[in-house]
Amino acid sequence: MRSGLTGFILAGGKSRRMGREKAFLKIGSRTLIERVIENLRPCVEHVSAIGHPGNRRQLCDLPLDNVLVDYRCGQGPLMGIYTALMHTETAWNLFVCCDMPWVEAKLIERLLAHCTADVSVIASILADEKVQPFPMLCHVKASRSVGTLLDRGERSVYSLLRESDARLVRVEDPDIGRAFTNVNTQEDYAKLYCAAVLSR
Repeated sequence: MRSGLTGFILAGGKSRRMGREKAFLKIGSRTLIERVIENLRPCVEHVSAIGHPGNRRQLCDLPLDNVLVDYRCGQGPLMGIYTALMHTETAWNLFVCCDMPWVEAKLIERLLAHCTADVSVIASILADEKVQPFPMLCHVKASRSVGTLLDRGERSVYSLLRESDARLVRVEDPDIGRAFTNVNTQEDYAKLYCAAVLSR
C-alpha cells in the first residue's frame, strides 16, 4: 500500500457507446469496477469512486472508502477529476477509469517515479506516440488548472495534459501495455471477456 496516495475511479459517464453502465459489466464473477478496485488496493491508501446520481447507490454497495458524485453531471472526466481534487485528503491522487480492469502496480509505480515539485499532472505516452491519459496522477494543486479549463468550457482531459506543469512518461514495455485496456463498446467488451476466459 502506498501511503499518501488516493485512488479515484471515474464512474460518472453515461456509457453511450456501450449502451449500458460499463462499471457493472461482468467478467466472470466480478464486475469491471470490482476488478479495478482489487487492482488499486495494494497501490494506494484509499480507494474512492466518482459517479452520478443514478449509480451512486450501486457504488455505495462496493468495498470503497468513499463515493462522490460529480458537481455537475454530464461534463466529462475533467469534472470527475475536479470533484475528486476538491475532496481529497492527500497531495497526490491517482485517477483510473472504471473500465480499466487490468490497471497494475508496475505502471502506477512508473508514473509515481515522476512526482516532483514542478509537476502537477502525470500520464503516459506510448512508443507509437499515442497519449494515454489514464491512469493519471494529479497533485491537489492541479485543481486550479482543472477549474479554469472547465470554466472555459473544456471537457477533454487532453487539454489538461497540455498544461505547462503536465508530464508525459514514455511507456514502451510490452508487458505493461495491457494495463491501458479499456472498454467502450460491445466489441471491446466481447474481446475483453474472451481474453479473460483464455487467461484463466
